[in-house]
Amino acid sequence: MKRLFFKIVLFVVLLNAGLTGCVSLKHVSGFSSESLESVRKFETIDYGFRQNCLENCNNRKILDLIISSRDCDCKADEKADSVTLIIYHAIKGYLTGLTNLTNNNLTNYKLDPLSGSLSGFELGSIRFEKSQVEAYSAISKILLRAFTDKYRSHKIKEYVKAGNGPLKVLIGFLDFNLAENLTGKLNVQKELLKDTYFDLTKDPTLSTFEKRKAVEAYYQQIGNIDRQQKELITYSKSLKKIAFGHQELADNIDKLSKKEIKEQLTQCASDIQDLISAFNKIK
Repeated sequence: MKRLFFKIVLFVVLLNAGLTGCVSLKHVSGFSSESLESVRKFETIDYGFRQNCLENCNNRKILDLIISSRDCDCKADEKADSVTLIIYHAIKGYLTGLTNLTNNNLTNYKLDPLSGSLSGFELGSIRFEKSQVEAYSAISKILLRAFTDKYRSHKIKEYVKAGNGPLKVLIGFLDFNLAENLTGKLNVQKELLKDTYFDLTKDPTLSTFEKRKAVEAYYQQIGNIDRQQKELITYSKSLKKIAFGHQELADNIDKLSKKEIKEQLTQCASDIQDLISAFNKIK
């Protein structure tokens, strides 16, 4: 009877311990799930470096009254888009793995090997440096281990600690590439449009009606650019919040059951959710 009683007590203790672990992981799961949903908004941004290049090229043709069948040279911009997409997939892959692990599921996300030719790639202020190549490789190895070693929730600590540094590097690259480089190119495009349409309004050969149509077209294009920039800036805020939240997670990975840590992760998930809503409203 005593032995049976001892087994029952032991079972209850272990059960409570297990439930406590699950409760603490719910906050990690909430943060990772919201982060993953936010990062995936990248796929709805219908603008990139190649598109910007084509628009600028065609605007110059229109300005100079050139009708040419020759394509615009946007190969470097296409590669910039490819590099950006590669980094995005690495970030998404890591967050997919974290979300699966916190839900006690196996992760099955794998990354393609990174081409060595991308190291040192440069387009204006966009540069793919050695540290970013190494960060991508590190994330790739972490995901491979999570897939082959059958990670479970008790190995989340290893996953988060190993991934924090590389994730921060990759998020920093993606953030700067979109919020600074691409947004900067859109600012240049705004100035070009302003100069072009200002000249049209001063053209004595145009009627008042034609000039008004030109002004209307100007504001329509500026409105589209403003929307694109708002998307990029809102997405940038989400990336920064994800990086902040993951740093908090990594710093406190050994004390997830503490109330203040739970509250921090919950608040961070809520902030990311608000940014997702803000992004959707722009769309």
